[in-house]
Amino acid sequence: MTPAHEQILNVLLGYLSAMNAEGVLLRAMREAEIQPEKFSLEDLPDIIPSIERRARLYVDPGRLGRLKSEIAAIGGDRPSRRSKVMVISVEADISEARLSAKAVCDAAGAKSFTSHKVATIVSELARNIVHYTPGGTIEIAVQRDSPVRFVIVAVDEGSGIQNLQEILAGRYKSKTGMGRGLIGVKRLADRFQIDSGPKGTRVEIEVHL
Repeated sequence: MTPAHEQILNVLLGYLSAMNAEGVLLRAMREAEIQPEKFSLEDLPDIIPSIERRARLYVDPGRLGRLKSEIAAIGGDRPSRRSKVMVISVEADISEARLSAKAVCDAAGAKSFTSHKVATIVSELARNIVHYTPGGTIEIAVQRDSPVRFVIVAVDEGSGIQNLQEILAGRYKSKTGMGRGLIGVKRLADRFQIDSGPKGTRVEIEVHL
C-alpha cells in the first residue's frame, strides 16, 4: 500500500466499513487503469469521480459533501492527467472510438446526456477522418480546472476541407454528406475550433462536464 493509498483509505474509513472503503478505492483505481502499487496523489483527480459515485451507495447525502471535501483537500488543486489517444484509419475504428469516448466519460463521472454528447462528437469526427482522409488521431482528455470539461482534439492527414466557411454556415450542399456531421458536432460543443489546410485538419472541441 502506497502512502497516497493509505491517506485516501483513512478518509474513507471515516464514512465506510473497512471492506467497503477498500472496495470503493480499488474499483476506482481499476476504472482509471491505475495499478494500486503505483498509486500516487498525482493520480487522485482521475479517481475522485468514481469514488464519489460509488460512495453515494453507502454514505448519507448529508455527509457526502464533507467526504468530497476531505478527499479533495488531500490532493490539492491537481489537474487530471488522464487522456485517451485513438488512431483512426478504418471503418471499425469509428465504433471503437465511440466506445472509448464513453468509457472516458464514465470514468470521469459524467451524466448520461454528457456521455452521449461526447460519444456522438467523437463518432462523427472519426467518421469524417475515415471517409475523407488517409487517417488521423482523436484524443480525449478531462480537464479539471474550472469549468471541468472534456477536451477532444481530432487531427487528420487529409488535404483540407474545401468550402469550410460555407459548411459551417450551413450553406454547403454535398452529395456525399460531407459537412453535415461537422455542423452537428459544432452544435453539440461548448467550444469549437477548426483549422484546415493542404496538410490536414485539426478540430478542437470542449464539452462541459
